[in-house]
Amino acid sequence: MQSSALRPCTLNRSQRPFRGFPSTSGRSAPFRCRAGLDEDVLARLKAAEEEAARLRKELAAAQAAKGAQDPVEKEGKPVRIDSVDNRETLFGGGPRTTWLSEKDVEFFSGPAGVREEDASTEAPEYKATVQRRLLIGGILAAGLGAFALVPTEALRPKPSKPMYFYLVPLLRVQELLGECRSIIEAADWDQLRQALSRIEGPPNNVRQNLDNIIALIPEAKAASRAQELSADLYEYLRSLDYQQYFDAIPQKAISGAQNAQYAAFSLSSLQAAQAKMTELLALVPRDQLQLARDQLAVGY
Repeated sequence: MQSSALRPCTLNRSQRPFRGFPSTSGRSAPFRCRAGLDEDVLARLKAAEEEAARLRKELAAAQAAKGAQDPVEKEGKPVRIDSVDNRETLFGGGPRTTWLSEKDVEFFSGPAGVREEDASTEAPEYKATVQRRLLIGGILAAGLGAFALVPTEALRPKPSKPMYFYLVPLLRVQELLGECRSIIEAADWDQLRQALSRIEGPPNNVRQNLDNIIALIPEAKAASRAQELSADLYEYLRSLDYQQYFDAIPQKAISGAQNAQYAAFSLSSLQAAQAKMTELLALVPRDQLQLARDQLAVGY
């Protein structure tokens, strides 16, 4: 028997000794690639975080150095269109000015930037300016107060015609009041209202002529008393019509008791009106009253 020498096994590693089984070398490659990618992503994230931290530190340092401000404060306060000074008007569409602007306030109180604790407020020039402005303001206030005390009658223009011209209609009103007594006693209310329309309206216009007469009275005390009497006289003339004071429903026929009540009220008002008229005519100059009576006698 021929014996053969045993040789060591020298299989090539590139060759597969068993073709029926898959090689295990192909499985380990994907795991090694995936682990490498994860390490790369983690490294990039770490670098990005370091870069962001560095940028935040640089931004904080820059803001601290320059004194960062709010963007709104840098641009200034926006102009409000709904404020008092800049509200759009209905017709003009432009800004509306107020009665007292900031410049007017600064004229009396000084610039808005000046504070009490500033050293400029202690300067003699500043104190003199403030005192001068306060003095001007006090004079203006005193002038306005004195103007407000002036009676309205003194501001009216004087009538252009002489007094007797305005006394003639007043004398006609006095005659009409005498005629109203019989009308009231007869309870003829329609005729009474016609007479009142002639007293208050043309041709007599009692209220307007009373104002003209008062404006021409020379004495101030007499004019003041005439003003009071004219107001009372006009009130009594209006009360001659009972409908001005009674809540009377217009009816075709008024009962006898109602007519008596209305007539008593109107007669009392008539008596008071005649008394006020007599007292008022006593305050006017005698010569002017006589001229008015002469004009009335010739049919003026």
